[in-house]
Amino acid sequence: MSIKTGRYGQILWDGAVASPLSMTQIASLDAWKLSLKTDYEDVSAFGDDNKVYVPGLRDISGSVSGFWNSADLTLVQASEQPTPGWLRLIPNSTESSFLFEGLAYMDADIDCSAKGAPKITGTFKAAGPWATP
Repeated sequence: MSIKTGRYGQILWDGAVASPLSMTQIASLDAWKLSLKTDYEDVSAFGDDNKVYVPGLRDISGSVSGFWNSADLTLVQASEQPTPGWLRLIPNSTESSFLFEGLAYMDADIDCSAKGAPKITGTFKAAGPWATP
């Protein structure tokens, strides 16, 4: 294993089924961010010298971003779905065994101005267990 560039990252989606059967890359996206933060419960008690915590559940969520592409409305369509789809995030496709994936709900935003290409962003939240490397 080594450090690789994000240049060959991928964001794949399958909204038709709740498993990775027909994953397709979402066009014109160039960034993703994944949060694997864990909730912690404060269980501090009388007499403790400092706060004490116990871990709770992992909160898997994140964001994707890139440029509006009218030939691929996948992200917009994913945001309209009432059911989750399968999301796969790959940091570098030359090491495709290192990936993060699972069921997710998607949201989308479009930012358009006269000063540049329209941007599209989205957020996602886990809708079930996720696989991590």
